[in-house]
Amino acid sequence: MGLLIENCRIAGLKEGSVYCEGGVISRILGGTSQDVPEGTTRINACGGALFTGFTDTHCHPFELGWLKRSVDLRGTGNIGGLQLKVLAAVQKARPGEWVTGMGWDHETFPEKRLPNRGDIDGVSPVNPVAITRVCGHITLLNGRAIETLCLESRSGAEYDRDATGAMTGIVRERAQEDVFRRIPSKDAQKCLDDLLSAESEAVRYGLTTVHCILSSDAFREELEALAARLADGSPSPRYRVYIPADAMEHVAQTRMREKLRGDQTRINGVKLYADGSLGASTAALREPYSDDPSNSGLLRYGDEELAEVIGRADSAGYQVIIHAIGDRAIEQAIDALTPVVGGGNPHRHRVEHASLLPYDLRSKMKKLGIRAAIQPSFVVSDSWAVRRLGEDRVRDLYPFRSMLKERIPMSGSSDAPVETLSPVIGMWASLVRTGFSPEERLTLRQALELYTSNAATNGFDEEETVLKEGGRADLTLLDSKVDGMHPAVFRKVRTAATIIGGDIAYSFEGNA
Repeated sequence: MGLLIENCRIAGLKEGSVYCEGGVISRILGGTSQDVPEGTTRINACGGALFTGFTDTHCHPFELGWLKRSVDLRGTGNIGGLQLKVLAAVQKARPGEWVTGMGWDHETFPEKRLPNRGDIDGVSPVNPVAITRVCGHITLLNGRAIETLCLESRSGAEYDRDATGAMTGIVRERAQEDVFRRIPSKDAQKCLDDLLSAESEAVRYGLTTVHCILSSDAFREELEALAARLADGSPSPRYRVYIPADAMEHVAQTRMREKLRGDQTRINGVKLYADGSLGASTAALREPYSDDPSNSGLLRYGDEELAEVIGRADSAGYQVIIHAIGDRAIEQAIDALTPVVGGGNPHRHRVEHASLLPYDLRSKMKKLGIRAAIQPSFVVSDSWAVRRLGEDRVRDLYPFRSMLKERIPMSGSSDAPVETLSPVIGMWASLVRTGFSPEERLTLRQALELYTSNAATNGFDEEETVLKEGGRADLTLLDSKVDGMHPAVFRKVRTAATIIGGDIAYSFEGNA
């Protein structure tokens, strides 16, 4: 059965209609409609803009689904609100059962401080609690969690302590990874349920492909869930999967890379962390934080260690994507990638976030052909950016227009659940750039390319993901004519339909 999308603006520009059959775009014609076989499914776009399917090149769908069944702390206004949400979860939990969640942001609290174990010990004296900041780089534990995991004797900068030497409950970076490895893990069925939950949100926002980052503590179960989802055969977003470095041996032993190699779901690469986040003040900076002169952040690897892991992944044919936010971490990532990028970076190794990117580092990335995956919504969320970095350094924070001008291959993403999955909101953020560096605003066409053509090349999908006859029938239909739209209004645009392989995965008409 074919599908006709009529009365649309193709690529947001010219009036036309698109007929899809057999999973590909069969015919594109000007005019509002065209002759099609009887029984063809029709979508009247009512003048809405049609694009090749949107791609999010950095997100965590399993964590997004998990968050919907745990304690969602996003939008919590103060420490009292945090306490109430934890208490509500504790009251539903069995005695001794772990209570976990994510999403609090101390920068929005009127208390203007990190929460501590004392804030939640009173509401959860029996149940261990582990709740992660919105950025995913620091976690708050209550006293019962610290006791259960025998952490009080641990030392190092990743375990915060107060003036008396007692743990505050805040753990950072690799320390929090150790925590979650020791919390009873999810099973494959729960991971599959989480994935399906995230999928429903993804297609509602017009996403046809997602670059799926697996977790360090549950990658085995997540891989099983992806394999089960592939075997199911029902329409779903396409997955480009990135495993933690610790998973390489497991993937080789289970031959999972051969199982997940097709057009629907494919293991693309390995994800590494070079540093933390600016919000948690763990991003590694060349100079100290302006609001904390004793702190320059944390590097997750030594220089030689990072280069060795990258070399192993590159030799195995993986695309390496490196989380690097601070300029010191980005510099380390570039230096570690230099020996393997060769002529033109054939494995398309990337720096994820590439947040604080001064000119010298942009020049190195351009010269070496190192790519980037950015998150435009961070520009709006980082309301504290000037305070963290100062007036001078903040000019090099999220320099999107400069990166494009210098021809650094760059794609858009959300880092969900850190930010909303919505590509429209990401594009809007890149257009308006509230707070700092308005000269780095993008045009609408540039913003759209972040989530379409640029995203396709960053995931090895450029041959199929094109809006032309013979191209894959992955399409995103918006409810408005967007060309010429004022940037401030763009955030109100909604997805009218999401088409994956010629099937309607989501439709405003309710026929998906």
